[in-house]
Amino acid sequence: MRIRQMGFSSRLKAHRNILTLETLKFIVEFVADGNARLAALRSGIPAAYASRYGAWLKRHAMVKAALERDLDERDLKQLQRSVAEIETQMEKCRGILGLDEPRELL
Repeated sequence: MRIRQMGFSSRLKAHRNILTLETLKFIVEFVADGNARLAALRSGIPAAYASRYGAWLKRHAMVKAALERDLDERDLKQLQRSVAEIETQMEKCRGILGLDEPRELL
């Protein structure tokens, strides 16, 4: 029996009902300029996957729902501040857990 690694599309399907930090960043970036590939790149998606991931995220139910809302400039700035706060907290957590330090090979 051969065990397959979960592929790109399987990971995307598995996370369709979960709002990840990457998806939140994509929404904020996509609302700002409307370019899915560039929004994916700016949200931390590797360049090799940016076009495909951006195109998929545009059709993602959560992203569609967010884009259907009429967000004004104030809402966008508030979202950007919230994402920055989340990233700051993530960095603190990484530091506490020692995940920023280089790992030794065993």
